[in-house]
Amino acid sequence: MKLPVPSDDTKFSCIILAGGRGMRMQGNDKGLAVFRGKPLVEHVLDIVTPQVDDIVISANRNLSRYQAYGIPVIRDAFDGFAGPLAGIASALPACKYEWVLVTPCDMPYLPRDLVLILHAGHNTGPLVVAEADGRLQLVFLMRRKSLDSINAFLRSGRHRVMAWLQSQPYRRIRFSSMPDAFSNFNSLADFDS
Repeated sequence: MKLPVPSDDTKFSCIILAGGRGMRMQGNDKGLAVFRGKPLVEHVLDIVTPQVDDIVISANRNLSRYQAYGIPVIRDAFDGFAGPLAGIASALPACKYEWVLVTPCDMPYLPRDLVLILHAGHNTGPLVVAEADGRLQLVFLMRRKSLDSINAFLRSGRHRVMAWLQSQPYRRIRFSSMPDAFSNFNSLADFDS
């Protein structure tokens, strides 16, 4: 299938989520955990950099190590590791472009045409979510104008990204031919693979 190429004036921002506590990683900063010779966040940067025009990292610790990549690093505006949705809300204002790819820092096998595939499915709404193995992934393309909806969701005391996604009109894009593309690293044992 030939993917439609975005017009020349379509540019993309990206938020890489690296703000978690690393509870399942024995408190280690997941984005900085080394896999195949380099930190996980570098694997993600290698994949998304050619696909987007602007990148922001959402992080809450080891800020100087993330800043060493020469990319803006944004701390959560909410106290106490409030979760990925809070990271997105804090980082969105720093994004330069209307279309924003959101991805966690622990998926080193993301598709190299991820943005094109997701953007090709945007015609039905402002939110396009990747699906793999029958599950929605924490990988999606959204519009910056979703910030008001995210902030309202957070103010209501709800913090789960998937709950917010499912409260919005969205389109899912199935990546059935790429079963490992969204494999993520949740524990130290995953690094043995």
